Amino acid sequence: CRDMSTLTDCQDGDGKIVLLYTSKVVTRNDFIGSGSTGWNREHVWPKSLGGFDTSGPGADLHHIRPSDNRVNSCRSNLKYGEVSGGKEATGGNAASGILGGYYGGSYFEPLDNVKGDVARICLYVYVRWNSSWGADSITDVFQSVDVLLQWCEEDPVDTWEMGRNEVVGAIQGNRNVFIDYPEYAWLIFGREVPADMITPSGEAKS
Repeated sequence: CRDMSTLTDCQDGDGKIVLLYTSKVVTRNDFIGSGSTGWNREHVWPKSLGGFDTSGPGADLHHIRPSDNRVNSCRSNLKYGEVSGGKEATGGNAASGILGGYYGGSYFEPLDNVKGDVARICLYVYVRWNSSWGADSITDVFQSVDVLLQWCEEDPVDTWEMGRNEVVGAIQGNRNVFIDYPEYAWLIFGREVPADMITPSGEAKS
């Protein structure tokens, strides 16, 4: 997965890597595994809140993202949610001093520009792997369904996210349907799709 990141999370095909949470651009050589500096691989749905397999769901590129080690450590296995009065999660050597979100209490709140990304990734894991990964309920990893849908709406799918979906799809043969059809997020929970929602297909859903 370290080598795959130069394909799945690259910047304009230049072989450099865009880190989740901080959006810092780094190189493959900055990888440090489980050390204390640099970047490592983040299971967006944490292994400790799911399974511990290194194959199947544990190796699914749709929810393995490169992340600054220090921000990853701050996130730990906290659920995603809204944080009030929390601490700043700032990067270490790979993304020195760059803000990657906030954490406090039981939750980690990423920055606004990646909230929809993590929500759609967690939706994918929930639907694709479910009990195989221990993803029995979306609230195992999210504060609530309401927060998840709010993040999906406020941070809609962008071209970078669509491009990553294309690359991962070509590598492992499946796509994240919630990137292609973000409105499905509302439908699977029996909620009404927001009026005039624009999807990657360019069609407004109402």
